[in-house]
Amino acid sequence: MNNSKGPNDFEYDVCLSFAGEQRKYVEEVARELEAHGARVFFDDYEKAELWGKDLYSHLDEIYQHLCRYCILFASREYADKVWTNHERRSAQARALKEKQEYILPARFDDTPIPGLPDTIYYIDLRQTSPSDLAALGVQKLGNHLRQNYLPPVLDRLFERLGIEDDEEAQDCARSQANSFFRVLCRMTPDERNVVLSLICSGCDEDLPENIHIDTDLLHRLTGKSVARLKRLLGGVRSLGFECSFRESTDEEVGVHGTLLGDSYLFELNWVDLSDESGFPALVVACEMVWGATENYCEKHGKEFLARLDFSQLASATASKESHEDETANA
Repeated sequence: MNNSKGPNDFEYDVCLSFAGEQRKYVEEVARELEAHGARVFFDDYEKAELWGKDLYSHLDEIYQHLCRYCILFASREYADKVWTNHERRSAQARALKEKQEYILPARFDDTPIPGLPDTIYYIDLRQTSPSDLAALGVQKLGNHLRQNYLPPVLDRLFERLGIEDDEEAQDCARSQANSFFRVLCRMTPDERNVVLSLICSGCDEDLPENIHIDTDLLHRLTGKSVARLKRLLGGVRSLGFECSFRESTDEEVGVHGTLLGDSYLFELNWVDLSDESGFPALVVACEMVWGATENYCEKHGKEFLARLDFSQLASATASKESHEDETANA
């Protein structure tokens, strides 16, 4: 029985196991990998997450379960250190269980590494630059349909928010983007469908206070009754959402004479419960959703959101829509 995961089932695409003496080289590799859209576990990127944790068990979880590949930077210093050997044993336990490629060795020197057979092909770092190694890593990852994916570099989101040159605002927006992504992952499919449909088709006139939509339109978009919509939108309050239901004003309805039927609105706000910066979290959430479907038709945009694929928020992973395959198969 094969219990191995698919490429979309991991929290990280690559984890890096190295000795501190080689940190400068490895940091350049991490930076290059992220610039190409890879999700990288590199300890300097995770200081807040690691703070206070039991590192022995946490690192075992990461190197054995949470990454698609592990690049092991072998060296004399690597072979001598306690923590690198702990990471190596965790990675080797995974490789042994799955019996497939997981550890990708790269060598600074010829020091033997326990449990790493000489027959495994490795990259010689004495002849390979950090950018070249990162390029090989990107090739190894290959192209696959992304799912539950938020790019590590969100430059296109920052452009949409108009904060390309404001590092402090970028830090706030990045934190809120990660929070909103985690919130979406915690929702049920029905909750996610309703919230994303509301944001996609709602009116943004009242941002940053709320985004609103006609209840009948949301009913038609989702196929759910208004009563069901109320239950679903009310049920995500613990995730930072605040939803209200009210009758439309004459100005919102746009009265010309007498209109038949009543008109009601859902108003939605989202607050990042983990953030105290005051940066407009709902604006970040809306721009994430709108940006995720940029350059795509409604059908394909919905497919991106259903997969929680936010590739379009980064230049490294953004793509333009192509209907060539559909035309060829027509």
